[in-house]
Amino acid sequence: MIRNKQFVFLLFALIIFLSACGSSGPDIRVESAWLRPDPLWENAAGYLVINNDGDENDVLIDIQVEIAASSTLHQTVFEGDIHKMEAVPRLEIPAGGQIILQPLSYHLMVMDLESGLEYGQTVTYTLEFEKSGVITVEAEIRPE
Repeated sequence: MIRNKQFVFLLFALIIFLSACGSSGPDIRVESAWLRPDPLWENAAGYLVINNDGDENDVLIDIQVEIAASSTLHQTVFEGDIHKMEAVPRLEIPAGGQIILQPLSYHLMVMDLESGLEYGQTVTYTLEFEKSGVITVEAEIRPE
């Protein structure tokens, strides 16, 4: 009887251990990054796609663009026929999900661009996630 209890206990402990090992956490993948300057080339809007192929949520907590004084994450919110931008300090990326930064949705506001930039040039986005840490991606400057 004691051996059966020990066996059941060890089996239960093994199941718990293997369950904990199966959790791989978030698996963040960033693609399709680009930047659209305003007509005066002073500010820009940044876009990209964030995929979480893992089994845990993660949170985007910061994005910096190498050629700008500042950058902040925003969301376009519609109120009837009027739309406005609201700052988004943290953006959750759900496990197995995708967040798309695109025009009239979530987007990156990039302020005070450096001079001398051109279409076709690439710049670096540095994204910081709560669990996945820092990820850098190249973004092309383009008109659309």
